[in-house]
Amino acid sequence: MRTYFWRRDGRGGRWVLQEFDITIPYAGAGRAPRLDGEWGATPVPALTLPRRAHGSLRLRMRTNPLDDLVLQDMRSDEVAGHCDWNDRVIVAFQERGRSRMSAGRQVVDVPAGQVRAMRGVSSSWDWATADGTAVTILSLPAAGVRFRGRQRPVAAAGGGPAARMLLAHLRTWAEVTDRLSPAASRAARDVALELFQALLDDHVADDLPAPLVRAAMDWIDGRLLDRDLNPRAVADSLFVSARSLHRAFASEDASVMGYVRGKRLDRARADLTATSLTVSEIAARWHFADGGHFIKAYRKRFGERPGSTRRRG
Repeated sequence: MRTYFWRRDGRGGRWVLQEFDITIPYAGAGRAPRLDGEWGATPVPALTLPRRAHGSLRLRMRTNPLDDLVLQDMRSDEVAGHCDWNDRVIVAFQERGRSRMSAGRQVVDVPAGQVRAMRGVSSSWDWATADGTAVTILSLPAAGVRFRGRQRPVAAAGGGPAARMLLAHLRTWAEVTDRLSPAASRAARDVALELFQALLDDHVADDLPAPLVRAAMDWIDGRLLDRDLNPRAVADSLFVSARSLHRAFASEDASVMGYVRGKRLDRARADLTATSLTVSEIAARWHFADGGHFIKAYRKRFGERPGSTRRRG
């Protein structure tokens, strides 16, 4: 059974705020209809309850859409579910209890006081919580993160400076998001990604990318407007062969032009709300072959069409 913690509205595909609080007995012949009834009041299908003779499930959750990030505060007893996070990095800040996340062959246990971050190899995720669980879950676009070490899960202490700063920023953003201008919201989003990147960098020192990859990314970031930006130009600038450059990116489960396209889409998104350029002009500025190709790539990365982003701005 599938559980979706958020949904899109019917006007442009925006994520919408959700809150719910349900209590369901674990035992009894009527538990399934009651679960369907209470859970049916929210825009998600059924959960999976464990087989227990006594007690009840109490589940409270608040989901905050923050630009293309999603923040969920969850308080739950033992329960399991399934969800779809397409090309996302999932971060669990475990306050109490214990959680488990799995995607493909990756399985991550999250004990109390810890943070775990993982990138799924597919869009299909399973999760489970123990009794007395309090966890905050952050979902962010994988394309916006330099996830080190062949996408292995990352562990960090929840009380560490980087984790505390990131969580404090996210919660403050959630409190004031309705009062932020589009420019302020974009800035808050960029800060969140930078803080998460710092959290990754602090705890995966052994898995840092090869110096060649870091140097290439830095060089690319300053030349995204160049029409002739390609692997050969990057390799020549760093005095290495194109083959060596491709091999270095492949070791990080990335590609040179995939990184270029992702960064150009980020810049195009900023142009949609900060300039009066048409979608076609923005596509041409960032060197997409045509408007249709740009719209398709944009929708895959951000989950909405460029026009929807512009209308919100």
